Amino acid sequence: MNFNRLASLIPLIVLAHVSLANESQSVSIYNAPFTVSSRQLTYLSKSIISAINNQFLSFPEIKIYSAEGEIENTFQDPNQILFLDKVQLLQIRRRMGFDGFVAGSLEQDGAKILVKLHLVDFSSGKIYFNGQFEGKFGAGLLESIEKHVSAFANTLIHYYDSTITITSEPSGADVFVNRTLVGQTPIKSLGVADGTLKIRISKDGYTSYQKEVRVLRGQRTYVHGHMYDEIAEHLLNKTSKWKLDSMNFSIGTCMQVQNWGQINVETGNVGNFRYTSKFNRWELGLEVSSAVGSSWRANQKFETFLGNDSSINEFEISFSRLSFVGQFNLVEKLNQFDLYLGAQLGCASVHSSQYNLGWYDLGDNSIEGRDVNAVLGGEIGARFYLGVDLKLSTFIGGNFAGNMSYKHKTASYWGEAIYSSKSLSSDHMYFGVALTYSYWSLRK
Repeated sequence: MNFNRLASLIPLIVLAHVSLANESQSVSIYNAPFTVSSRQLTYLSKSIISAINNQFLSFPEIKIYSAEGEIENTFQDPNQILFLDKVQLLQIRRRMGFDGFVAGSLEQDGAKILVKLHLVDFSSGKIYFNGQFEGKFGAGLLESIEKHVSAFANTLIHYYDSTITITSEPSGADVFVNRTLVGQTPIKSLGVADGTLKIRISKDGYTSYQKEVRVLRGQRTYVHGHMYDEIAEHLLNKTSKWKLDSMNFSIGTCMQVQNWGQINVETGNVGNFRYTSKFNRWELGLEVSSAVGSSWRANQKFETFLGNDSSINEFEISFSRLSFVGQFNLVEKLNQFDLYLGAQLGCASVHSSQYNLGWYDLGDNSIEGRDVNAVLGGEIGARFYLGVDLKLSTFIGGNFAGNMSYKHKTASYWGEAIYSSKSLSSDHMYFGVALTYSYWSLRK
């Protein structure tokens, strides 16, 4: 059914005397008159309606409205309610304030009575029950009807229950709600009264977690208590402006760009591992970087008796760096986004391996050079939060990293190799991505 049909139905739903939904703490049910196939069944229909009302009256949270009470002709054609979809049923709840609706009809079939019962739940937007009972009028028939009505009333009442789920790290902690012990974590669904609740989670050897929670009627609330052992809590809460917020472990990869055109270096990615401790907006720690996979391959053209640059010598270069890093968050947790400036101070090692193979020597004579240089650099980066503990970083930066030495090869007419020392700058630019896991990041 579309909304045009609902629009044609709304004029049939007329609120005659009072407006509902003013009583937010009660469940409102409209009990419509049963239709009968003959006047002789009128008395029986009143008995069934009375039995239904008695079931509702056993619940103090329920208030009943009927055509004979404060509201008259509220639903002129109750059967049309059964053809509405969920959205349309919820619209009736919002416009009129009714949580539930009861209607039905009686027919005579020889010695038997056919009772059709319709139970509609406007709160959740569904037809709760639409069925038929048959039999001789008496206690058995009424009992079957009353069971369905009682279950319907329970559903309406518990739809507005307030529940809370409580977990903790570590689990197995005692949970107190308004100073009353209610169990141990994890507590999946605890029924609570709406209002302000004082939650305390405690476990031996750990600091207690406390929080006030405002729970609305019908609301499902989630509380997670992150507790720390007492030694860690003491270290974290020492009186100092350098208060440890989290420990961050990052692994990533970057492309390093260097001006080594003279030796035609074919470089690959550089792997990065960082650990930083976060103090407010500052992060301090260490970084270890090295070439990923194999060493970088380089080649140099050299002079032979055939002329300049007439032959090529291949060799390998490996790179590694250890440095202290410092970062300052210019922007922090703005729509789950960080922007930071960073600096590096440390040392880098560049190792070149060249091989001398002469016509008179069938063995490999390795010529190796290693340079260890001071490193000073800076970077700018951004972090994007993938969750509470996980972040994806992108960054770009540069390093002043001294020089790299290698041996430039030449050859005599007879093929004798001659090596002379050369030096190239190791200063470089880099850009890449990293994945960061933050431990203790839930701490506020």
